[in-house]
Amino acid sequence: MSKTEEEEEEIVEFEEESSPPEPKVLNIYGDISEENTQELLGGLLHYHYAREGAMGEDGEAYVLPIDFYIATGGGNVAEMFAIYDMMRLVREETPIHTIGIGKVLSAGVLLLAAGTKGERRIGKNCRVMFHRVLTGESGSLHNIQASVKEAETVEHMMFEALVEETNLTMKQVKKIVSKNLDAYFSAEEAVKMGIADIIV
Repeated sequence: MSKTEEEEEEIVEFEEESSPPEPKVLNIYGDISEENTQELLGGLLHYHYAREGAMGEDGEAYVLPIDFYIATGGGNVAEMFAIYDMMRLVREETPIHTIGIGKVLSAGVLLLAAGTKGERRIGKNCRVMFHRVLTGESGSLHNIQASVKEAETVEHMMFEALVEETNLTMKQVKKIVSKNLDAYFSAEEAVKMGIADIIV
């Protein structure tokens, strides 16, 4: 092998070693459904276990965060909790930077708030909305009663999670939804409530 070929190989190897790692990006656009929940859970696990790091200015290695973009009208509460619980597990070792854009409604609010504290961003024109849990069960009276009881349980779980992830108290959350109407907020209000940290 000629010296020139050896030098070219060394240059290629150096470039491969010094090239910056790929960013870790996930997103949810549209309703929270079984299909995109499956994709999100897989993505969170993949990026968590493929914990490729980067070098900071001080020369110390650090774990690259996951950038999670959220633009949703809400969706299934069970899927929301699946994503939320996975985020809670992952963020213990891998930071999750949530970014709310366009609209973050209903079940999407908890996901935005579940990012790593101090790293939750929201677009200045993004609208945020949450409301009481909806139920549409039909059939026998027993099924309807069971559905209502489950909806109340899930609603309380969601309110508790919001209180844990934001600056809101349970009393404040219940007051917001007390009129049984969709409650809309601006990016500035979302930051004040502790749903997000930074307006971009």
